[in-house]
Amino acid sequence: MPIKGVPTAPRDFGGIRRYGVAHVIGAVVVIGAAAVLVTFQGVRDRDAAVALAKKWDVQGPPCPAMTEAQFNAGHESAPKTFDYDGTTFGRFAGDVSCSDVKDKGGKGLGTDKVCQFTSPATLTVASPAGRFFFVPAPGHPATIRIHKDIPACVMASTFTLQSE
Repeated sequence: MPIKGVPTAPRDFGGIRRYGVAHVIGAVVVIGAAAVLVTFQGVRDRDAAVALAKKWDVQGPPCPAMTEAQFNAGHESAPKTFDYDGTTFGRFAGDVSCSDVKDKGGKGLGTDKVCQFTSPATLTVASPAGRFFFVPAPGHPATIRIHKDIPACVMASTFTLQSE
């Protein structure tokens, strides 16, 4: 609101102009470069996840499973226990190697826990879904994949102490 008696100068609207064509072109170039880099990194990460999933996808016959009562009645034990990301694994003997693997062959958004055992004899898994018991027998390797807290065990493994 002008003050009475004070002359007002005409407004210069040229000073308000803040963005020119150069600014718009620069913004488009920066956004385009960022999109290319994000896409490149996403493809590279997905390819690495697919390769890891293939490495840890072990096929074999299913491990014999038991109930907790059968496991305890047979005087089975799994004294070597460890916690892996909120899931407790137990084994009688042997060595173990675990990894987080993207589900759906490395292309999914979820993550499965996979543990490979050299010769566990007995295996126990305690997850939020419950307690599970497997007896692959002495001398047999085994692999356990935990998908949505439910374990699946196969009597095969690519893990050896030499492969670490």
